[in-house]
Amino acid sequence: MLRRDGVPDHIRSKREATIMANAALILADGTRFEGEAFGHIGETVGVAAFYTGVVGYQEVLTHPSYRGLLPVFTYPIIGAVGVNAEDHASPAVQAAGLVVREASRTYSNFRADRALPDFLREKKVVGLREVDTRAVAVHLRDHGEMAAAIAPADADAGRVADRLRKKGTPASAALLADVTWAGRREPDANPAAVVAVLNLGVTVGLLAQLTALGCVVEVMTADAPTEDLLDAGTDGIILSGGPGDPRDLEPQIETVAALVGETPLLGIGLGHQVLALALGGQVEAMPVGHRGLNYPVRNETGGRGAITVQHHRYAVVRDAPGDGAAVTHSNLNDGTVEGLEHADARARGIQWHPTRDDMNRPSPVLRAFCEGLKA
Repeated sequence: MLRRDGVPDHIRSKREATIMANAALILADGTRFEGEAFGHIGETVGVAAFYTGVVGYQEVLTHPSYRGLLPVFTYPIIGAVGVNAEDHASPAVQAAGLVVREASRTYSNFRADRALPDFLREKKVVGLREVDTRAVAVHLRDHGEMAAAIAPADADAGRVADRLRKKGTPASAALLADVTWAGRREPDANPAAVVAVLNLGVTVGLLAQLTALGCVVEVMTADAPTEDLLDAGTDGIILSGGPGDPRDLEPQIETVAALVGETPLLGIGLGHQVLALALGGQVEAMPVGHRGLNYPVRNETGGRGAITVQHHRYAVVRDAPGDGAAVTHSNLNDGTVEGLEHADARARGIQWHPTRDDMNRPSPVLRAFCEGLKA
């Protein structure tokens, strides 16, 4: 059987075997999981967090919310549909590496243009396969997400763990600096509204949905001052999702606090958490984050529930969503806050990432926000 590059699978397997090396995932508590290196051969450090989605490995690797993380994929086979040029959540690989049970040596999909191992080698992303990812997920579920390293098999787990504990997790401000950028997106048709995005780690898909709704989108960097966000001729502002602990983002919290009541606001993911803090609310770290495609959310105001996509570890405290704010949505699995609203200030936040519906239309949340701006 030939791949698209014309190399027979049995030849490629031999080539891969020549560069394959024993390696291990070592957690900050000293726990060690054996595996085999693939993709870019080397060492890497990040925060180990498991992802439960059956699909979406390409989106996870390129999603800004995974900056500095080592995603552990619980689905047993990763890479079967290859990698294409259309499904990146951002232009760059954001994850620090990846851990899988089995990395498929073949791929089959009409949109794919390369295999996952080839993509990892090209982007210099360290991978680890043949790992008991179910055991890793159970350990992280019981002990919480923590710093981790993909290291050579002969590395001393105690010494690696000691270095991880001393180094700690990446600073949220540094993560934010790695994913933020400024730019402009124009709709295909005549513009109906202008939306500014405070870019805490915005995705390509979110911007595409906004332009499909007829919005001119002014993407502003995470350090954009309040006056720039308001002086861009905007009808409303979106606070995007992104990586890190929102409690460390004091400049962004102050900026959003100054925006409250001045213009319609929609916080998404990390932006939702920053909005709650700007309203005087509280945010707490979850032992294990929500990272997957099927999180059930209940609309507390009597509307329809939804199955949602989520990529986060921090959550708004239910009893402290912010002054004047009310909880609008809850997670049906664990009761965590999934949405809030401050009606008087025209500010709303959602914890999940809005995606297109089954008819390939922009998310109902984004549709409602943009239509409200046009009214």
